[in-house]
Amino acid sequence: MNLNNLHSLITGRWFIDKAYSQSLLPSLYSILNGKLTFSAPDKPTLEAFIFSANKSLVSASSFDNETNKDNYVLVVSLKNPIYKYNQECGPRGTKSKQQIMYRYESDPNCKGIVLDIDSGGGQVSGTPEFHDFIKNYSKPVVAYTDGMMCSAAYYIGSAAKHIVANKRADAIGSIGTMIHFVDMTGYYEKKGAKVITEYATKSTNKNKDFQDLLDGNPEGYIKNQLDPITETFHADMNSARPNLNGEVLSGGTYNAEVSLNNGLIDEIGTLQTAIDKVFSLAKSNKNNTQLNNSKKNPMSKLNVPLIEAVIGASFSEGETENGIFLTEEQATALENRLSENDTAIATAETEATTSSERITELEATNTTVTTAIQNALATAEVEGSATMSNEEGITALSNLVAEYGGKDGAVATQPLNKTDNDNTETTVVSGVDISQAMNN
Repeated sequence: MNLNNLHSLITGRWFIDKAYSQSLLPSLYSILNGKLTFSAPDKPTLEAFIFSANKSLVSASSFDNETNKDNYVLVVSLKNPIYKYNQECGPRGTKSKQQIMYRYESDPNCKGIVLDIDSGGGQVSGTPEFHDFIKNYSKPVVAYTDGMMCSAAYYIGSAAKHIVANKRADAIGSIGTMIHFVDMTGYYEKKGAKVITEYATKSTNKNKDFQDLLDGNPEGYIKNQLDPITETFHADMNSARPNLNGEVLSGGTYNAEVSLNNGLIDEIGTLQTAIDKVFSLAKSNKNNTQLNNSKKNPMSKLNVPLIEAVIGASFSEGETENGIFLTEEQATALENRLSENDTAIATAETEATTSSERITELEATNTTVTTAIQNALATAEVEGSATMSNEEGITALSNLVAEYGGKDGAVATQPLNKTDNDNTETTVVSGVDISQAMNN
């Protein structure tokens, strides 16, 4: 037993089926009383099994993927209580399982993973992280159980693309959170130890929920610790299994047939069913990838000389399977150029507004000039003035001025007024009133 993990066994929070947890207590009590000890095995525990496409077992070893040249499926076993870290006396932790899957992820001959599950659950710690790891795994993952897939085990299995259960499976579900708490105070006192706990004056809320639990008041611990974990559990289940019947979230367990009807699993079958499903999903993924790639124009064929001029390289130099890779320097260059363009556009918009206002002013002035010219043409009784442009009107008026200006101004051109009682005659010569001169 790894004593560094003993505290998590005694005080940890659990995604675990109650009956399953009760079956583990005798071993825990034996360990605490020194009646049961474990030593490290002479040989490493087998981590996974490799099955080829012809349905045969290729190998069973911890890390033996270098010699596999044919397509295969990796079967990872989860057949013990779920722990985050390896237990020297027992199962490998979820961190170890992730390392195995990560290593095989880079092998092109590995088409995917089957999680062979028979577990009633385990620790909260590490379980949601393993769920996320599986959900984001680049190869198809299928979960299978022929025994129990409960609580933490179901949390992990739910992240798979497909879930298969044997028709004789014992129990599936138990979605919920609990704490299996062992108050060790009496044990230490029996050994002659006295447990004293004190808190600083300003640490009034430190370990409050836990202390209330010790004192027989679990409400705060349930509300502040267990309920938030369960809310996250439910949210992840609804995300991973959108067709899940909401009734199963209360924590019940079900056989394979009822689990299928409630959306907990996708199919009833055998381990081979799960293996075949991985090969099928891998083939489907490959076809979809090829189809998507056929719809894409190769990046290197893009005609974008302006962008390439900014980054100082052609797109083909930075092309990857998923798109274009830009260095930090190239990205910064693009950002700076876009910023410069934004500034230039803003300046141009300001100048355009100013120009528009000036055009409006000029149009108003032009209207005033046109009106004055038309009025002058009408007064001068110029024929056809209504259809004349400003230029034509100005020309016509200029011609009239030249015509009248060329006449003899010394000759009277028009008698303006003459009365019977006044012998005075007023005559205008060239627009000059000469009546005063004549009177003189």
